[in-house]
Amino acid sequence: LAAPGMPMLTAVSNHLRLQLTEQYIGMRFVEHRNYAATRIRRWQPYENMERDAIPSDAVMASRNIGILPYYVPDLTVVDTQGLTDATVARNPVSHPNHQRNMAHDRHPPSGYLEKRGINITVYPAVSGERPEASGTRYAVKVGRDLWMPFDSPDHQWVIERFAGRDLRIYVRPTDPSANLLHYNGRLYVGKRFLGHFEDGLDDWRLDGDAVTIEGQHERTVGQQPISGNVGRGFLNSYHPTRGDAVTGTARSPAFTTADGQLLTFLVAGGDGDGVGVRLLADGAEVTVWRGRDTEHFEDVGYLLSGLAGKTLQLELFDAEVGGWGHIMLDHVRLVRAVQLDAAR
Repeated sequence: LAAPGMPMLTAVSNHLRLQLTEQYIGMRFVEHRNYAATRIRRWQPYENMERDAIPSDAVMASRNIGILPYYVPDLTVVDTQGLTDATVARNPVSHPNHQRNMAHDRHPPSGYLEKRGINITVYPAVSGERPEASGTRYAVKVGRDLWMPFDSPDHQWVIERFAGRDLRIYVRPTDPSANLLHYNGRLYVGKRFLGHFEDGLDDWRLDGDAVTIEGQHERTVGQQPISGNVGRGFLNSYHPTRGDAVTGTARSPAFTTADGQLLTFLVAGGDGDGVGVRLLADGAEVTVWRGRDTEHFEDVGYLLSGLAGKTLQLELFDAEVGGWGHIMLDHVRLVRAVQLDAAR
């Protein structure tokens, strides 16, 4: 650094290397080796999968295209980064060239994943007789002491394609008793739905223009691909024609709870202060949940201890009109703790 000009060159070099290594480019080979070893360890058990276990029309989207398709060759995998998909690779990027990340900034065009028929998300294999510990919505036995945990937005497709196999179902769009959930080391079973939105609003009250039921109108234009939902219907404050430019709320019917019950739902969308899902007790806000600026639904669980006897409501709210000014909600249910053996 004492040599003339070296501090400036070092700063430029460090800046460029940081940009690359954030996307695993230009890193030491040992980092790639360790990453590959981890991926192989998780997916290699599928080498012992029965070859007819994957339905012929099963299609998955993934950002990690190398190892999964190698060990699950009968599964069609769409590369959402575009390294092996010409349509994604040729989809223009919207950000300036100096903000681009090599091989990591392409995204599928609007509607492309739906056109490809994405219907499954497969997770690393598990062994043992209790595959529900994986936390997915389904698991199917695909070999001796080998289970394939997976999610799918199409429950009927799962039932039809895996007929005749040992299929464990931990979630159903409209049957609360068929929904199992692991939370803090305990197993819960569905008691009642507060909203699954497969057949309508389930008595939720809408105000404003933003909130609609996905699945009851033409596919929303301009929104990134949505994943992780259960069934077809869910609340979405990204308007099908006006996008983030509108606001509104959706409030559940009033409900009460007993000690030991858990409120659980799926949430996705923006993480700004003006969007979210909040729990109200006797009209007062108890807590708020938000998305992570992603269209992938994530599970939320909240113990309702101390709220027994109070009038509760869940409210989706959207007061944002800028980017990520929307929130989505699905599969709202009350669950109760059960013994694991009683729920199998």
